[in-house]
Amino acid sequence: MWPVTSPRGGDSTVKTYGQSHRGLVRLRNEDRLLMRAVDFEGYLVAVADGIGGGPSGGEASRLALETLDDAVGITIKDASRLVSAVALANRRVFEMSQEEETLHGMGTTLTAGILYPNRLLLAHVGDSRAYRLTPSETIRLTADHSVAGEMERAGSLTHDEARQHPRRHVLTRAVGPFDRVRVDVADLTWHWQDRLLLCTDGLSSVVADEDILRMSLQFSGQDLVDALIATALSQGGPDNITVVLAEVSRDVGDAHGR
Repeated sequence: MWPVTSPRGGDSTVKTYGQSHRGLVRLRNEDRLLMRAVDFEGYLVAVADGIGGGPSGGEASRLALETLDDAVGITIKDASRLVSAVALANRRVFEMSQEEETLHGMGTTLTAGILYPNRLLLAHVGDSRAYRLTPSETIRLTADHSVAGEMERAGSLTHDEARQHPRRHVLTRAVGPFDRVRVDVADLTWHWQDRLLLCTDGLSSVVADEDILRMSLQFSGQDLVDALIATALSQGGPDNITVVLAEVSRDVGDAHGR
């Protein structure tokens, strides 16, 4: 668990909380998470879910987030820096997969956001997710780049059918398998009462959006992260589970992440 907070300043501060769990079935945890401060009271947060089997999935997610971290830097003016960082991460993962035979075919999802008290920059590839948690609803900010996700958007599957579809885990887009990748990007106005939730599919595949909303109304901070992971484990924990939560606090007197 990593509760942390951005430096003080102004009337608001961003606090982040995160946890990753191996789950109850997988032998390795191939998920990774990233949380650190940037300028102007913002926070860089990201999750990555490695694919490729053996050690390659974990190596892909590790390398992708390390590259993202280095490339984003400290001062971010617009989403183009974030997209460029994801593109560079893709290139680095692809090149390593070509250089080392044991890592051939590796890849990872990557969902990254830079949250400021009044603005969110978002970049996304794969089927990890970003949610906006408001006081009244859960809003999914990303589209699943999976076979089932594409079919749902085309209207050939309902939302419930997509959640159960046998090809829901087959990705149509990921970081690393090819030398280039198309990145979804958004630049959104943010309200201080809203919370940003990033998660890998170890959570979203077994915990419905309405259950995420229900728990978000009951819990906050690390308590919400813990409750979400506990719920995924209670559903069998079939995959690695990673959750990152970012909240805007207007109580600048509280310098702790929890």
